[in-house]
Amino acid sequence: MLQQPQVFIVDDEPTARDTIEGLLYRENYDLIFAADVFDALDQLNHISPDVILMDVMMPGVDGFEACQRIKNDERWHHIPIILITALNSKEDIARGLDAGADEFLSKPVNGLELRARVRSMLRIKEQYDELTRLLHLREDMAGMVVHDMRVPLNVILGFSELLLIENNLVDQQRQDIEKIHSQAQRLQAFVNDLLILAKAEQDKFILNCTQVDVNRLMEEVEQDHGLLAQSKKINLVVKLPPYPTLMMLDKNLMRRVLDNLL
Repeated sequence: MLQQPQVFIVDDEPTARDTIEGLLYRENYDLIFAADVFDALDQLNHISPDVILMDVMMPGVDGFEACQRIKNDERWHHIPIILITALNSKEDIARGLDAGADEFLSKPVNGLELRARVRSMLRIKEQYDELTRLLHLREDMAGMVVHDMRVPLNVILGFSELLLIENNLVDQQRQDIEKIHSQAQRLQAFVNDLLILAKAEQDKFILNCTQVDVNRLMEEVEQDHGLLAQSKKINLVVKLPPYPTLMMLDKNLMRRVLDNLL
């Protein structure tokens, strides 16, 4: 870690807080204190601790409930929590694990054990932070590559469409250009799928529903996939009702679904 690790100590007893501070003062940690759960939750809105030391027996909201509240909040669920308790029954340990605790310390706190467990939780937090950084980097790189691919694809599609309207093409030339155009469309559909997936993962996915003639949509799909089917000696048969079939749907998304199915 580039900066001092933050250790958040939550205990209603001043003596207990002083004891833990004394046991950790040589470790070069940034120690932050809260006297009760409400104070702790309020401070978590402004700080980002690397590990939380939480006393179990506190008035009002105890450490079990506080641990559960923290772990249920997506802003804080990744922070390791060490519960400090005089309770040592299997039922209490099970309750703490169910609440989301990552480690336990028994009272009276042993300095050697305290320092070892804090170091262990800090290593886990550091690994989590590094993994998160790498995932964000990968997402940024993937998004950049997908967006950059759209420009050359549009150029290929545009020029292939211009070539297809030429009247002096022999049959073989026209077939070759149609194949190029068809494959470029498939690649464009793949890029669009990646963009849709990225929006969905970022909760930015919005349906754009309009009235669509599904028959016409299927005819477009058949036209675009016909050459590919023919090249693989597949007989692509589309049977549609004799009348227009109108539906409210997101045409682009439905087109992606049909392209993927075919």
